[in-house]
Amino acid sequence: MSSQGPLTTYLLSSTPDALIRATTHPFLAAAGHGTLPKTQLSQWLSQDRLYAQSYIRFVSLLLSKIRLPRRNPTTQSPSLPTPEEKAISVLIDALVNIRTELAFFEQVATDYDLDLTAISPEEGGYAVDVRGSASYITTSAGISTTGSGSCPGFTGGEGKPPRSKTCTDPLSSDDADGSSGSKHGLCLAQGECQVPSGGGENCLPDPLGNGSGRCGAVSGEKLPVGAVNADAGKSGMRGMEEAERGATVFFCANRTTRAYIDMFMSAASGGVTVTEGLAVLWATEVCYLRSWRFAARCMREDGVRDYKNDADGGALREKFIDNWSSSEFEEFVNRIGDVLDAMSGQTKGVEESEIMRGRCLEWWRQIVWLEENFWPNVDQC
Repeated sequence: MSSQGPLTTYLLSSTPDALIRATTHPFLAAAGHGTLPKTQLSQWLSQDRLYAQSYIRFVSLLLSKIRLPRRNPTTQSPSLPTPEEKAISVLIDALVNIRTELAFFEQVATDYDLDLTAISPEEGGYAVDVRGSASYITTSAGISTTGSGSCPGFTGGEGKPPRSKTCTDPLSSDDADGSSGSKHGLCLAQGECQVPSGGGENCLPDPLGNGSGRCGAVSGEKLPVGAVNADAGKSGMRGMEEAERGATVFFCANRTTRAYIDMFMSAASGGVTVTEGLAVLWATEVCYLRSWRFAARCMREDGVRDYKNDADGGALREKFIDNWSSSEFEEFVNRIGDVLDAMSGQTKGVEESEIMRGRCLEWWRQIVWLEENFWPNVDQC
């Protein structure tokens, strides 16, 4: 089947039902009507912030792949910007915007008492520092929220899955097979490792409480509450009580956020064209805009002007929704779409153009699925 016309139009029309589900989710309706609890907003916002942080790396890698075409120095007439030059401009603006967005997250969270390290019970886990400390919280995105950075562990990319080992030497930085860092696949894929200074991993004692212990590099792994009981002979009930009193909540990217991060890294890899990367960027932004435009419509339906009694204290309807559905944001999204259409229009040959569009369609489908699943179930507070 031929896919003539602008690439953006082709993608938007390719999955109409899935796009509607992704951009009219019940979570968005609850946000627009002011019924979303503060705890659940915090849980979603903490994941959206991790997405935003990985967005920075994705856009930076995409920017580094663009090569400007050579110009003829003897040409007298002024030349119009090339699609590549327009792409560089819009990507730089994307980085500036996301930096502003992260500061906006922090300010609104402070003003409305939202927790940017909140995580749902379904995705949480308990962990203790191998040195007996509970002073740091880590994320699967390789970003430390407090204290030393910590390796997010294996969630994809190069390297091998983590293997169990005893904790007799928990701070050893090398594997037994000599391939140091083989359990840090995501770190390798992202180009850096966030292991705390001192090396090693977070040590998760044996869930059976027999004292043997095991070292876990998989962030977000769900463990029994009694897993913090490292002393042999303690009962499971006593271990659970101690866990509830003193265990550190293990904040990390949830499964959908990790999938988004992995997708970003794949889309920025060397074997993926700049056009495909721009398609990914535009797809994420246009879905986000349409989602919050839907929430804004729900907000207008209520006709309420005072949002202090909202379940979240008014953060969404006073601050977030207007920002994420603004005309300025729409203009930015349209600019990305224009650049994407211009870049895709440079593809020579009908067959090559269809191949390129087919690849962009696969990225589009993946993003629409991720967008739908990124919204939490509003029945789970």
